[in-house]
Amino acid sequence: MALFGPSVRVKTYRMGWRRGAVAPFLEAAAPVMAQLLEKRFRQRLEPLEVTLTVSDGLAELACRAEQTFVPGLSGRVRSKALDSARRNAREASGHVVLRPGRQGTLLLLNAEAEDMSSGDLRDVARVLCHEGVHSVQMGRPGVREARIAYDRHGYDVELLSSGAVQAYEVLVEDHEREAYGLEDELADELLRRMK
Repeated sequence: MALFGPSVRVKTYRMGWRRGAVAPFLEAAAPVMAQLLEKRFRQRLEPLEVTLTVSDGLAELACRAEQTFVPGLSGRVRSKALDSARRNAREASGHVVLRPGRQGTLLLLNAEAEDMSSGDLRDVARVLCHEGVHSVQMGRPGVREARIAYDRHGYDVELLSSGAVQAYEVLVEDHEREAYGLEDELADELLRRMK
């Protein structure tokens, strides 16, 4: 585990011997990425925890974080959500969720994903920057609250209107477009600064 300044922490979870070159690269690259994002968006990045893990670890950490905002779930509901998250995590390179009980985000990276395990650090930089943009987006006014409400809706705790669900899903699509539009430019700049 490494700590860089007040806002970026990098660690691994359930990696075992598979750390390879990606973990040391992330330890060096994550604080540089945070600086790039702050400069690009002209705002302070909320606390960010970057975790390199495997697909099951990504699903577990994401579910655990999301479910802290939905207390009182039965074991059956939690187990069903984890099974679904595991299926989705196999294809995911990364995922960003809100940090439980605090400001900021957890940026989860799947070391087993094709672009994370390709051996090409540009692919890793691209995924890191893409997910980093999502971390910035989660700190925008109203987004944290909207995400929590959407998660609570997904667990049938507090249902949203169909209009509110649609508005949140449009927001997510807009965030994806923005992240895809910036990932190559940010990754190139990140790699230039890492030389």
